[in-house]
Amino acid sequence: MALVEGYDHQSGAHCGAAALRNVAAYYGWNDSEAVCFGIGGGPAFVLYDHPEEPWVTFRASPTWLERAYFERLGIPHLFQRGEDFETAWGEVTARVDEDDPVVLFLDPAALDYLPERPPHVPPHAVVLVGYDDGTAHLSDGAMATRQEVSLATLSEAWASDRFVSLDNEYLVVTRARRTENETDAIAAALRQTATYLLDPLEVKRDARGPGKEGLPAIRAFADYLAAWPDLPEPARPVRAARRSLGEHGGGTAFRRLYADSLGALGQRTGLPPDLADRMAGLGREWDTVATRLDRILAREDPQPEIFEEAASLVGDIADREEALFETLADELRDIDGRE
Repeated sequence: MALVEGYDHQSGAHCGAAALRNVAAYYGWNDSEAVCFGIGGGPAFVLYDHPEEPWVTFRASPTWLERAYFERLGIPHLFQRGEDFETAWGEVTARVDEDDPVVLFLDPAALDYLPERPPHVPPHAVVLVGYDDGTAHLSDGAMATRQEVSLATLSEAWASDRFVSLDNEYLVVTRARRTENETDAIAAALRQTATYLLDPLEVKRDARGPGKEGLPAIRAFADYLAAWPDLPEPARPVRAARRSLGEHGGGTAFRRLYADSLGALGQRTGLPPDLADRMAGLGREWDTVATRLDRILAREDPQPEIFEEAASLVGDIADREEALFETLADELRDIDGRE
């Protein structure tokens, strides 16, 4: 069996940020999960039409977070997609042979070891840390321990068209050094997060959903939520939404994790500490929405007024997030003006 020596698996709140934290620890950079999450892009909100159902679902973090972390810090790396399975598998195992962990982007629907169903919108980031005949050894931040999957399972998970197109994507460090100024990287990351929530089309990134993004998506989700009682099986979209809010636990659409990001990164860029407190408050409000969704799921006959209450809460959250990210953008402009 081939195994990356010295790699320490730790679980986390966000699959990609946990993967980055574990890879950063392996190479000696020692960024926390919150720091990785914040530099990579922080929270998001992207609506996706369900391919098989008459309703929408969403993801609460950007699909490009892991790549952005390496790009912003100027870490030499290779991001590859489009190879056939045999070629891609040969490439990533060769990296493992060189003691380099490899980030893989998978469809969680094919990973039976994940405890919650329905699974979240892909990609799901894991780290390939070893292999043997017919088996891949994965460090998955959603799990307390490393996981082993067959190559047949990996092949199914690695290439998928569920919500987004996955085509045997992987990312690996090619030289373990940072070439960009960390403070500049942090400021750029915070600025892009604010821009993406406020005016998502201004952010030139690929691999986005076909639906609305950012604050317009949150407000559209509130409208959808209020209309779900009219669906034949309203519990099904509610269950998917609840899963997306609590992806890997927490129930706050990663707003609590981003509060930790603002607390850590804000100290390095001179941001007011109350921004982290305000984001933590938004995390608690998203948690309240999750509680309302739990109430809906607990009833055999869901009541429209509970849907309306949850939808109203989501609309209020959108207004508060708009105010917070406008403040963040203004503070960053002030910092730029002082430099």
